[in-house]
Amino acid sequence: MSVAVQDGASSGADAPAPARRKAPGLRRRLATVAVYLVMPVGLLALWQVAADLGWISAYLLPSPSRAATGFWEILTDGTLWLHVKASLFRSIAGFLIATSIAVPLGVIVGWSPFVRRLSHITLLLLIPIPITAWISIAIVWFGIGDASAVFLVALGAAVPILINTIHGVEWVEPVYVEAARMLGTGPRQILWRVVLPAALPNIFTGLRLGLRNSWAGLVVAEMIGAKSGVGYLIWDARLMMRSDLVIVGMMMVGVLGLVSDQTMSWAGRRVLRWHEGLSRND
Repeated sequence: MSVAVQDGASSGADAPAPARRKAPGLRRRLATVAVYLVMPVGLLALWQVAADLGWISAYLLPSPSRAATGFWEILTDGTLWLHVKASLFRSIAGFLIATSIAVPLGVIVGWSPFVRRLSHITLLLLIPIPITAWISIAIVWFGIGDASAVFLVALGAAVPILINTIHGVEWVEPVYVEAARMLGTGPRQILWRVVLPAALPNIFTGLRLGLRNSWAGLVVAEMIGAKSGVGYLIWDARLMMRSDLVIVGMMMVGVLGLVSDQTMSWAGRRVLRWHEGLSRND
C-alpha cells in the first residue's frame, strides 16, 4: 500500500512537467520574433535619428514620425481604406484569374511532350516581356479602371505560376509513373493521383512567386491606368509633393504583400504537410 501511495505521489508531482517543458519553446519563438524585428526597428530608429539631425532632407525622405502622421491622417478620414480595398480586389481577382489559367496550362504543357514542343518558342518569346510593356495595350483594350489593372496583375502573376507548374510536372520522378503503370493505372489516373501530388510543391512555389509579382504589377497598373488603389495613392501623393504619403503607400504595399505571402506560405504548409522537404521556417 505504501508503494502505491508513493507511486501516486510521484505521478502527481510529475504532472506539471509538460507545462514546464512548454516554456523553452515559447522563449525560442519569442526570441525568433525578436531577431526578425531587430533589422526593421533598427533601420527605423537610424532613419529617425538621421532626419532629426538633418543628415537627410525632409523633402527627399521624410522622417518615420512624419510618415506616421500622414498615415494617421489618411487612416482617420477613410482615404486609406478606400485605396486598400480597391487594391485588394484587383490583386485577388487578378491572382485568381492567373491561377485558373496558368496551373491547368502548365500541367498540360508539362505532361504532354507534343504540347511542350508546340508552345516552346511562343513561351520563350512572351515570358521575358515585362509588365510595363503591356500597360499601353492594356489601356487600349480595357480602358482606365479595374479591367486593365486586373489584366496586368493576372499577366504578372501567371508567368511564375506557369513556369513552376511546368517544371513541377516535368520533374516528377519517372519511377513513380512507371510503378503506377506497372500496377495497371491509366494515364488519367496517373496524372491525378501521381503527377499532380508530386508537382504540388513546385506549384505552390509558383503561387507564392506569382502573388509577389501581382503586387508589383498592381502598383504599376494603378499608377498609370486607375483612379484608386495604393499605386494611385503613391502617384497622386507625388503630384501633390506629399513625400510622406508616398512612403505610406510604399509601406502599405510591403505590408499587404507580406501578409498575402505569409498566408500563402501557411496554406502551403497545411496542404503539403506530407512533403518532407517543406521548410517550417519559410
